[in-house]
Amino acid sequence: MRILAALALVTAALAAPTAAWAYGSEVSASGCNASGGYVTRPAGTDIVIRQGWSAATKKYDQDFIRSQQTSVSVNGGAPIDLSDDWTTPRAYSPSSWVTWVFYPTAIVLGPGQSMSFHYVTSLKRPVFDGISYAGPGTVIESYCTVTGA
Repeated sequence: MRILAALALVTAALAAPTAAWAYGSEVSASGCNASGGYVTRPAGTDIVIRQGWSAATKKYDQDFIRSQQTSVSVNGGAPIDLSDDWTTPRAYSPSSWVTWVFYPTAIVLGPGQSMSFHYVTSLKRPVFDGISYAGPGTVIESYCTVTGA
């Protein structure tokens, strides 16, 4: 339960509605799920799916990366394996480290246009984050619809 609280904290802190940067408008998979599965992003920007994992140490994040299997499917398409795409863990605060996975969809939505995705991260074995264990099995699953505004 604590791992979900830590993950929710990271997600909430980074789930700004218009988090547009070099890669486009980011959509946090778990943040979208927490918003009821629907978010809007500025029309005319590339949609980038993002998810993070936070742990107390770099070692715990590295252990998560080795144990996880992550996929995303866009608009009902085949799952795309993102398992090898997690970033090198970085210090996020004095007491936590974070690793990220990004998926640039190459989809640019017009006003009122929508796209959907299904995101899943599963763990092959239990992983400790410094507070509690997560896994094995699915630890993050999100169905999300993104609409251009």
